[in-house]
Amino acid sequence: MSETSASHSIGPVPRPPTPPASVPPREPEPPELAVLPPEAPEPLRPEPPVGESRPVVREIIKISDPERMKALAHPARMAVFDHLALRRTQGHDGATATEIAEVAGMTPSAMSYHLRTLAKAGFIEEAPSRGDARERLWRLGIHSFSISADPDASESDRAIERTMGEAFREQQDRSYRRWMEGRFDVDPKLREASMTQQGHLRLTQEEAAEFSRRYQELEQEYVDRTIERIDQGTDAEDGTVVFHVLFRFFPRI
Repeated sequence: MSETSASHSIGPVPRPPTPPASVPPREPEPPELAVLPPEAPEPLRPEPPVGESRPVVREIIKISDPERMKALAHPARMAVFDHLALRRTQGHDGATATEIAEVAGMTPSAMSYHLRTLAKAGFIEEAPSRGDARERLWRLGIHSFSISADPDASESDRAIERTMGEAFREQQDRSYRRWMEGRFDVDPKLREASMTQQGHLRLTQEEAAEFSRRYQELEQEYVDRTIERIDQGTDAEDGTVVFHVLFRFFPRI
C-alpha cells in the first residue's frame, strides 16, 4: 500500500476500468492521495528546524516495521492523518490538537496521546507556529509512503499488514459512502466529473505492467499540479476542488 500526503496502498492496489460495468459517480477529495507503487522507497530527508517551511516532496517511504504500522492502525489516528493530509492539499500547513480533536470527536487531552504516538512513529511532526507561542501545530511528517511486510515476514507481521489494509479500506468506504449520500447536493458539474468504474480485463503480465505504468504517469501529472498549488497556498478563487482518489488493479485469484 502506498500513500501520498495522505494516500496509501497495501501490496499491489490498482483497479481496472472496463466497459459495461461502470457506475457514475466518482468521489471528491485529494488527488494528492494518489496510490503509489510500494517500491523504490527513498530515505527520509533531514527535517528543517521548527519555524522554517519546507517544500512538499514526493518521496516514497517504505514502512515494513510492524510496530510502526500499528502506530497508524487506530481509527482516531487514521482520522488525524487523513485530516492533516486534507489540510495540506487545501494549502494549509498544520492544525492544532483542538482542531484535530474536533474532527475525530475526541477531547484535546485524549487526542494528545494519539498525536504523540503518530509523531513518535514519524507520521506527523510539529509545524511552525501561527504566531501564538502557546499554540502547538501539527502537520504531516510523511507525504508518500508504502506499507508492505517484508517477503520473509512472519505470519503475525503479515497479519498486521492485512489489518492495515482493512483499516484503509474501511476509511475509503466511509469516504465513498459520504459521497454517495451527498452527491446530489453538489454542483452537477462535479457529479459529471466524478465516476466509479468496475470490471474485468484479460491481460498478459506485460500488458498489466504497461497498464499500471501508464496510469501512474497520468496520475503523476496531476499530482505534480496539486503539489504546485500546495506550494502556492490557499486561493478561494482558483476554482479547485479536493478530490478523493482510489484506484485498485489486481489479479483475480
